[in-house]
Amino acid sequence: MSTLKKALQDRGLRATRTRLIVLEVLARSTEHLKVAEVHRRARQIDGRVGLASVYRTMELLSRLQLVKHVHVDHRHRHYARISERHGHHLVCNGCGLVVEFNDCQLERLTRALARRTKFRIEGHCMDFFGQCRDCCRQANTSKRWRAHEP
Repeated sequence: MSTLKKALQDRGLRATRTRLIVLEVLARSTEHLKVAEVHRRARQIDGRVGLASVYRTMELLSRLQLVKHVHVDHRHRHYARISERHGHHLVCNGCGLVVEFNDCQLERLTRALARRTKFRIEGHCMDFFGQCRDCCRQANTSKRWRAHEP
């Protein structure tokens, strides 16, 4: 958490009570969280933390590039801490589960695109959308059950 707090202070921003609590929630988590979940966990630390304050803090942290938006679909927006490691996402269209993976084979393509387009590529993001194992099992169970209906 001290790195995130220092990042706020280095940018001349106050480390308010709500910001510090949100930073604590993010520091404790290895998951991608919806704002509602950040709020729920923040209220466990201090019951006075408001949802609007958490939204504002998450947007601020996103603008400062301390967290990133992980788009799940139109209904969900998760946030993830930006870490030193390079991460991409598998996103379940059924339940909204987000799984981060680091195995990126795009370095050669990135260099080729940069050469061909004369574009200085500073980063990329890659999200794959589909069904997680649990949602696939649930779908298969539902199909079998419907097949036995009269």
